Amino acid sequence: MVIVPAAKWGKVYKVKLSQHLALSLKWILDHGTPDDRWVDVQNKAPRWMLKSKTYPLLEHWTLIESKGTRSGIWAATNRGIDFVYRGSSLPEAVYIYDNRRWGFEEREVKFRQCFGRHFDFDELMSAQFNWAKLKKEP
Repeated sequence: MVIVPAAKWGKVYKVKLSQHLALSLKWILDHGTPDDRWVDVQNKAPRWMLKSKTYPLLEHWTLIESKGTRSGIWAATNRGIDFVYRGSSLPEAVYIYDNRRWGFEEREVKFRQCFGRHFDFDELMSAQFNWAKLKKEP
């Protein structure tokens, strides 16, 4: 007898790098030190950052990393430093399913281009998903 797992329904979310995410990354960078780059975000971050609780999404671009599961302690990665201070560009959006990264948007942005770009709930929840724009990871 073969047991077949139940089908899993879910949604692919397209999350864009926004002004709020860019500012959250900059805050984490500014509050980590060269000796100890880890920041206790849960206990030290400003209210504007904790209110939306979207900063962990930066992990899908590998811009930040967690010290441990549910620790609340985060650090910027070298990629995050390059994005903020060295002008590197990143995919404009990441596609997420079941809290796992599926791929990226082809179009890229730089840190300064994130300003003026705000979170759009309707876009996030849209049923439209364009597979052609999905760029798989190497």
